[in-house]
Amino acid sequence: MTKLETTTKNGDKVMAYTITKELSVPIEELIVYAKSININVKSAQHILSLKDANTLVGYILNEKAKLHFDSDEWKSNSNINDYQNLIKFIDNTLSIIDTQITRNSDILENSNDAYKQLQLLDINNSSLIEIKIYLLSKFDFSLEHLKDKLIFMKSECLDYLDTIDNSSSIWIDEELSHKKIDFNFTASKIVRLYEEQLRKIDNFSNVDKFFSELLSSLEALQKSDEKFHTTDREKLETILKDGYLEEYQHQLFKEWKDEIEKVDKFYIKFIKAYFTGKISANMLLEIFAIFQIIKEDLEEFYLTIRSGLVTKYKENPKSQLIQEIATKDRIYKIYQNSQPRFIELLKKETSQVAYRFLNHILSELLDFKIEEKSEGYEEIYEKMVKLHTTNLEIYLNDIVTYGKELEKRDMEISKLMFKMTTDLEQVGE
Repeated sequence: MTKLETTTKNGDKVMAYTITKELSVPIEELIVYAKSININVKSAQHILSLKDANTLVGYILNEKAKLHFDSDEWKSNSNINDYQNLIKFIDNTLSIIDTQITRNSDILENSNDAYKQLQLLDINNSSLIEIKIYLLSKFDFSLEHLKDKLIFMKSECLDYLDTIDNSSSIWIDEELSHKKIDFNFTASKIVRLYEEQLRKIDNFSNVDKFFSELLSSLEALQKSDEKFHTTDREKLETILKDGYLEEYQHQLFKEWKDEIEKVDKFYIKFIKAYFTGKISANMLLEIFAIFQIIKEDLEEFYLTIRSGLVTKYKENPKSQLIQEIATKDRIYKIYQNSQPRFIELLKKETSQVAYRFLNHILSELLDFKIEEKSEGYEEIYEKMVKLHTTNLEIYLNDIVTYGKELEKRDMEISKLMFKMTTDLEQVGE
């Protein structure tokens, strides 16, 4: 703000010049504003000499940026008046939005650039497309979109009133009389939309750096997905061809793809958890790093070990079942190997909400199921699933005890695996 000066000789109004826009306020209203923040004002001339003039003008600007609809001005006993009031309220809101656009022009320009970056990101993976759509909704700081919504609402109101004005039939009027709106509900909705956009704008400076990191992570995920469908797929085909196992190309690639898609679905869950305040930005990025390690471990398994399981068991009549059990167990261990990293995050987390969320996601990640069953081994399946899904949360704070319990569980799983595969190999049924 640069200065304050009277706009009329009799002091009825003062004009406050700000960096962005002129603000004209009646003296009576100005005195009320001043009292609200404990500034004593005697006259317009007195205001000009106040040391707190800038503070006062800043307060007025903030107050005028708020939307109020609970005063007597908006009370109505008629549906028609409700529509008329809503038009007036929308016009008032549009005027305030224009002021905000001017005041926040620099921030809006920067956020629009970030939004365009995200829009231009070329993505094919369905899980990543879901992330992109969600982020576009969260990083859309444009007040212009809100203006479009309000203008549409206003046009609906005008159409209704126009139909009323041009109607000469009581029957049409009676029909229109049922087309009621709740002014307070609609005004509340407008205020909510407006304040949400202002919060996004105010917070953009805080998330600017994070947004860049998140965008980089999304770009990395897209490149990883492209690599999987091209380079990694070709490597797997070459390995199988060299081992005379070409007939398994489709099966193994689908298996691998299913696991990659399982991991990808967790990204959106964690991103939503960040935006709903369950986890911090740092934790989100750390979790992304953990998932990247999981994907690298899956890549190593499918390019170095998985084909060996085919060779080892392909002559057995129960080959499909034995391969599934051995594969699921190996993959389970890949997820299990990520547990210590998740535990470190859990130990650092002071928020109980974040702790519960992380622990729940960990349980989902360590889900263990055998699709194909073999008669006579139901009891072993049940024991194996129970062991794989045992919740070791009680030991998380005692890493030594946790390690021992984990080792004990792994030993029991290995015994069951050995018994089942050995029996199946011997029976050959």
